Formats: sequence, structure tokens, C-alpha cells
Amino acid sequence: MTGAARRNRRGVAALLVAEVASLTGSQLSTVALPWFVLTTTGSVVRMSWVMAAYFVPVALFGIVAGGWAGRVGARRWMILSDLSRFLLTAAVPALYALDALSFPLLLLLTFLTGAFWAPYMASQQTVLAGVTGEDEQALARSGSLLQGATRTAVVLGPPGGAALVVLLGAPAVLLIDAASFLVAAALVGWMVSDQARPPEDAPMRSKVREGMGVLRRDRLLFFWSAGTMVTESAGQALLAAFPVLVKLQFRGGVGMVGALLACFGTGALIGSLLAPLVLRRTTAVRLATSAKVLQVVALVPIAFALPPWGFAVVLAVWGVFVGLTNGPAAAVRLLRIPVRLRTEAMAVVTTVTLLGGSAGLLLVGVAFQQFGTRVPLVVMLVIQAAGAALFLIGTVRFGGRPTPDAAVQAEGQRPAVEPAPDAPAAPVKRVRPTGPPSL
Repeated sequence: MTGAARRNRRGVAALLVAEVASLTGSQLSTVALPWFVLTTTGSVVRMSWVMAAYFVPVALFGIVAGGWAGRVGARRWMILSDLSRFLLTAAVPALYALDALSFPLLLLLTFLTGAFWAPYMASQQTVLAGVTGEDEQALARSGSLLQGATRTAVVLGPPGGAALVVLLGAPAVLLIDAASFLVAAALVGWMVSDQARPPEDAPMRSKVREGMGVLRRDRLLFFWSAGTMVTESAGQALLAAFPVLVKLQFRGGVGMVGALLACFGTGALIGSLLAPLVLRRTTAVRLATSAKVLQVVALVPIAFALPPWGFAVVLAVWGVFVGLTNGPAAAVRLLRIPVRLRTEAMAVVTTVTLLGGSAGLLLVGVAFQQFGTRVPLVVMLVIQAAGAALFLIGTVRFGGRPTPDAAVQAEGQRPAVEPAPDAPAAPVKRVRPTGPPSL
């Protein structure tokens, strides 16, 4: 094995460990913070506001911050984001200890922490592509392993968070979350090589516009982004509803919230680990699309009254298909975007996705308060189906490689041979895929 290959494997391993460390801490807070707000205020609406505050800044800063990340460099932005989130997260228990943490201030700190999320995720994907290479199968496998690391955090975090809330209290759990950001920053800083390219003269706004232009022209990416935004709104609403369902429908406690989240995380982890094996027999596009459709099928039982164990089984099966979708879908997106625009374009994709999640989080509290539990769950299922339909349309109609003229426009290149000044312009021939892939 060459030295470059060893460095690349070490970089991928460092990204995986950093993801487990950082997200395990965040998953502790996922249980501790909403449960704390729900039990101390008795307000479902306030609980959903706190959770939404993490995603709302995506609407304001996600795309612009993607330009900042592209200018700073993907690896450097990851380190900067982790250090900033360490300070913001640690401020919550510190202010609470000083009896200076008001609800508006909690919303503000959560809001500022969330502002780093979209460009961080875009930078992470760009760094992964840099250390993995441009092969779709290799990138899809690495992306699935990264998703597996994420799901490991989802499995470990909620039960641990529930137990630690009981043993130590919510402020101590938030301190653990803050420390996890420091660990992630250290791992990326020490073990992931800098794949940054030399700075370009192009203004930041120009590159952001180019990145958005790529997503508009590539119809597969357009439909996939729209479909993911829709499904994410329902998916995040469903995950945010766990405390409400446990408290109102199942009459359980915080331990059941952690158990349900762990069931989803376990299923997603299994799916992420299965994805590299399935990719030996199919393409990333087909796997991502098939699994996206099967997510809807898996959620159909939530429209009916289920006992807690039945709901847990549904979540686990749903998680398997979520795990099978995300890694291959991310690989397809990355390889259809020009290298120099990946951070900016992926920030747009992440922003659009999280906007859907923000909408779901903002509405879930009001929906359960007004209509109980059954109607919102049915609505979530219908929304999931609509998003999967958009995803499927994109694959069936535009599942081939990007058209050559779109790739040239995206890279900002000129044709290899220019016509003479007086010669009439040749018509542009649009190349379409020969046919839809078989699913």
C-alpha cells in the first residue's frame, strides 16, 4: 500500500471517529434538551421551538456560509465550526449555573450553534471526496461508512442521554456534548490531510451562483434535492414527535424516548453497513432511489394505532432504508458537481434539506397540540410519499450522466475549438440519457 493510500485510509478513519464523537455528544443533547424544556415548561410548542432554533439559521446563513466555507477551505471550516460550537454549547450550562439562562437566550445560543450546520456538512462531504477519490463505488462505500458512523452515534447517544439525564442532569449532559466538539476538531486537525486547492480569483458570490446553477441544470439533482427537502420535513417532525408520543400516547418516560431513537439509529446503522455490500450488485442511483421508496412503505403502519413495541419495529425498519439511501445519494450528488464548486453546491443541497427539517420541527408542536397524535402521523406519511415520488421522478427521467454541455457550463470552460468570428454558431445538441435505469 502506498503512502498516499495509507494517508487516505487514515483520513477516512479520522472522519468516521470524529463523526461518532461529535454526534454522540449531540445525540445526548437531543434527548436532554427537549425533554428538559417539555418537563419544565409543560409546553410542546416551546419544545419544538428549541429544536427548530437549531435548523432555522440554515434559511438565513446556509447558502452564504457555504461560500465562506469554500473560501476558507473545507477542512479548516470543519475545525472552525467544531471549536465555535464547543464555546456556544458550553455557554448553556455555564449560564444555567449562574441562573442567567432565559428562554430567549437559550433560543439564541441554539440558533448560533445551528448556523454552522449546513456548511459543516457540505465541507465534510467535500473532505471525504478529497481523501477517497472520484470513483463512484468507492465514494458511495465511504459515504455509507460515514453514515454508519452517524448512526452509531444515534444508537449510542439517546440511551446514554436518557441515563445521564437521570444521573447527572441536563446541564452536565450539555457539557459532555461541548467536549465532543473539541475531540472532533482535534481528530480532523491532526489526522485528515488538507486537500484544499489554491485560492481562486472568482468572487465568493459568483461561485455560490455557479453552484446553484449546477443544481438547477442537473435535473436529477434538482428533483432529488426537492424530494429530500419534502421527506426531511416529515422525517424530522416524526423524530421530534417522540417525546410527545411517549408522554401523551404511550404514557412513558424519558427512557422510552431514548429507546425509540435507538431503534431508529440501530436500523439506520444496519442499512449503512449493508449499503457497501448491496453496491457490489447495483449502482448508487438505483440503490438510493429504491431505498427512498421503501422508506415510505416501511412507515405505512404509523397510520394505525400501534403499541410501543410495534412503533419501535417500524422505526427500526424505516431506519434500515434510510441508511441504505443516504451514502449512495451523497456520492451521486458529489460526483455530478464540479470539484471546484462542491463545497458551495453541497451547502445549497444541505440548506434545502435542512429547511425541510426546520419546517417539520416548527409545525410538529402546533400540530400535536391541535389535532392529537393520529392526524399528524398520517400527514407525515403522506408528505413522505410525496417526497419519494419527486425522488423517483428524478431518477426515472434524468438518471443518466450529466449532459456534456451542462458539464462545460458548470466548469466554466470554453469549447476546445472555437468557431471563426464570422462563422454562424453551430446549434447546440442536447444529449439525453438513452433510457431510464431499471429499478
